[in-house]
Amino acid sequence: MKKIAYNWEVLALTRFLLAMIVLLQHIPAIFHNKYPIMPWFSRFGAFEAVLGFLLISGLSIGNSIQKNQSSFFNRRLQRIYPVYVVSVILHCVVTKNLLSGEFFLIILLNLLFLNQIFTSSSFIVVAWSLSLEVWLYALAPVFYKLSFKTLMILIYISFAAFLIHIAGRTTFHWPYYAGVSYGFNLLLLSFIWVAGFVYSKMPEKRKFLAINVAVFFVIYIALTTVIELLHDIKHGKTGDFYHNELVFYVLQFLTLVIVFIVVFFNHYVINLSIGVKKFFNLLGNISYPLYLTHRSVFIFLNNQKIENLPVAVVSAIIVAFLVYWIFDFYSKKKKIRDTSGVLQQSLHT
Repeated sequence: MKKIAYNWEVLALTRFLLAMIVLLQHIPAIFHNKYPIMPWFSRFGAFEAVLGFLLISGLSIGNSIQKNQSSFFNRRLQRIYPVYVVSVILHCVVTKNLLSGEFFLIILLNLLFLNQIFTSSSFIVVAWSLSLEVWLYALAPVFYKLSFKTLMILIYISFAAFLIHIAGRTTFHWPYYAGVSYGFNLLLLSFIWVAGFVYSKMPEKRKFLAINVAVFFVIYIALTTVIELLHDIKHGKTGDFYHNELVFYVLQFLTLVIVFIVVFFNHYVINLSIGVKKFFNLLGNISYPLYLTHRSVFIFLNNQKIENLPVAVVSAIIVAFLVYWIFDFYSKKKKIRDTSGVLQQSLHT
């Protein structure tokens, strides 16, 4: 079976850009005095970025478990835990939570990745997706043993549940994924992660999986767009949809299109110089702490009455770099070789 020579550095760059999309969408929520509504550049879709993270993560984990199954869990622990613990501590300091038995219980549940299972929220808000990924990591050895047919059945069941949940959020006011408990996110969102995992395990199925993922993305965007249109029609705001809101669904779809191209047509990218590879992988490595710490940085700046957008973004990137440089021992050990398809860099959020 011929393996596809992935350009991992391109996936690393994509992860950084996805983290930036999440970062920019959170600016109005923190700096609400200066940005009461989301500007256009923050409308590429934080959730769509998470879908991209999950697809790339599944691809990366599939590659990782094939390389060495015996140390798989140890490698995942080294990769995610030091940065995560530091991010939790940073958020504790910034938010100045009162110490109590309940607070320590919440922190313990989050450190054990039991948030979104025994609680309906995460201490670090964006860590709801990290909790989901960790449980997918735990299931990876099981997925690795399953047949292609079985894995596709699981993907279709998850995607059907995903669509039902989207409809239920409108009809029955079901919570957003960051507010889902009892581990239901595993059912709702595993379809895209498993698709990436299967692609890594069975690259000969690339065309079939690419068609499926493309259909998933199109159905998702079409459904959410139609729901918004019907909502605006019901409330007599059809003009607002066409003049203001439609463009944002186009931007969100663009995010998914870029991720799709990078994942399934990655091997067509020309070879890059070793310097460019190093830079792209540095961006990819800081994307994980950037994803986890940017809200803490924004909260700190807002508390200090600093509401300058460039300062906020640069500060978040600097903090993410420092967290990576000081605490991400696993990623810093990775070597980059100037040979096409040889780069094996950890790519999970």
